[in-house]
Amino acid sequence: MNGPGKILQQARKKKRYSIEKIHKITKIKKEFIEGLENDDVSVFPAELYYKNFLKTYAQFLSLDPEKTLELYETSKLDMQDDLFKQPTDGAENKFLTFYNKNKQIFIYAGYGILAVLLICLIIMIIPTNKNSQYTENSAIQQSDESMSSKKELQTEQKLFIKAVSDTWLKIVGDNKTLYEDILARDNTIEATAKKEFTVKIGNIDGVEVYFNDKLIDISKDASSSKANTITLKRD
Repeated sequence: MNGPGKILQQARKKKRYSIEKIHKITKIKKEFIEGLENDDVSVFPAELYYKNFLKTYAQFLSLDPEKTLELYETSKLDMQDDLFKQPTDGAENKFLTFYNKNKQIFIYAGYGILAVLLICLIIMIIPTNKNSQYTENSAIQQSDESMSSKKELQTEQKLFIKAVSDTWLKIVGDNKTLYEDILARDNTIEATAKKEFTVKIGNIDGVEVYFNDKLIDISKDASSSKANTITLKRD
């Protein structure tokens, strides 16, 4: 590219400045100064940086910054025009001649490649659909199971005990002792648990036990002393 680089270099030499001296005065990096004098825009982070340094350097060398920049723009356009005007070596004509002679072969080859691509596409799509359906069904099943599990965890089990007479009780909910004392006559106690209760009763005749609002038969398997231990949990 016949840019402003040579003009900058000549102006610098005319002033008898070395690149090192200009670097110390202007604080412009030496590689940037060399890039400006060699019309090498690639050493700059972007073209905008090149243009700004070009104007600064031209002004330092007592050149017209705007005309220097205009020279760069003109040289850049000339280089682009040259690229479009590059003569061909006849390679395109040779290819067209070869294509015309073997046109039928190219057509059959194209059909063959297209058929192979379609087969590969079908092979890829069919398993994907099956896997997708399987994955979707699995996701729905897992979602249902998760919702069911969450529902079970969120539904608390309710225990209600009313004392008919003074009775010793011990209530354990989800392996945690919730009550252990004598429940006085006409007093009640309520408790909740996520999974189950274990209730130890000193006298089954002394209390009424309700689990999830349902009266429980606590006499089953009671001892001769009318003590009993029952486990209450979700069906």
